[in-house]
Amino acid sequence: MTGLEIAAQILNCIGSAINMVGINIKDKKKILLFFIVGNILTAVATGLLAAWVGMLILIVFVVETIINYFWDKKYDKYPVWLILIYVIVPCVLSAITFQSAWDLLPIAAGILFPLALLSRDFKLRLLNLLSVSVWIPYNLHIGQYVGAVSCAVFVVINLVAIIRLDVLKPKSSSH
Repeated sequence: MTGLEIAAQILNCIGSAINMVGINIKDKKKILLFFIVGNILTAVATGLLAAWVGMLILIVFVVETIINYFWDKKYDKYPVWLILIYVIVPCVLSAITFQSAWDLLPIAAGILFPLALLSRDFKLRLLNLLSVSVWIPYNLHIGQYVGAVSCAVFVVINLVAIIRLDVLKPKSSSH
C-alpha cells in the first residue's frame, strides 16, 4: 500500500468513527454536526483513492447536512423544492463523473442520505442505515477497506441504535 492509500484508510477510519458516535445521539442538531465532520474526512479519504463519484457524493452530503443544520434552526418543515434539489444534485454530479456500474452505489446513497437528513428519529436512522449499506461494496471496489469495515460496523451500531432508541423506546423521565 502506498502512503496515499494508507492516509486514505486512516482518514476514513476517523471520519467513520465520528459518524458512528453521531448516530447514537438523540439531538438531531448534534447528529448533523457529527455527520458534517465525519463526511468531510471520508470525502477526502475517498478522493485520495481517485473515486470521484464517491467523493462528490460525500461532499454533497456535507453541503446538505450544513443546509439542514441551519434550516432546522429556523423552520420545522422542508419545502418540496429543497427535497427535489437534494435528490437531483447528486444524480447530476454523478452523471457527469460516472465511469462504471459501481458508481450507481454512491448515487443510491446520494438519494437515501438527504432523505435521512429530512427525517427524524427512526426514519432518520433507517434511511441512514440503507445509505451506509450501499457504501460497503463500493468501498471494497475502490480499495477503501477500512471504509468497508467501518460501514459494516456502522450498520451494526445503527441497528443497535434503532433497537435501543426506537424499538425498545425507553420510558422518558418526567421532571
